[in-house]
Amino acid sequence: MYNAMNFLGLVVKDVPAATQYYTQTLGLTVDEAQSIPNMYTQFKLDGGATLGLIGGFEQEGVDSTFDAALSVADVDAVYDRLQAAGVDMVSEPHDMPFGRTFQFRTPDGHVLRVFSYPAA
Repeated sequence: MYNAMNFLGLVVKDVPAATQYYTQTLGLTVDEAQSIPNMYTQFKLDGGATLGLIGGFEQEGVDSTFDAALSVADVDAVYDRLQAAGVDMVSEPHDMPFGRTFQFRTPDGHVLRVFSYPAA
């Protein structure tokens, strides 16, 4: 059901400063097509994983410094299965520029994202 844990978004206070650190100090390459200046920077990584820097945001019920995501083939089917199992859902499935997604909370309070890439 879950294809991979292939996204980690780090919530940062200053996206341009953090981007400079990750590019100039760590040597990562920005994926300009997937980045939003001053709000979100996405990096190209070998192996297919994605690292993103997310400008500090507030979302009701979510207090986290990271955004980890599990990719799946069918977001709505996974949502229905988890909801039926009594999982604490943070959001309903919805479309974003990166694909279809929702979030849920684990028993330890971690918020995880489930997503699928947009149809090509």
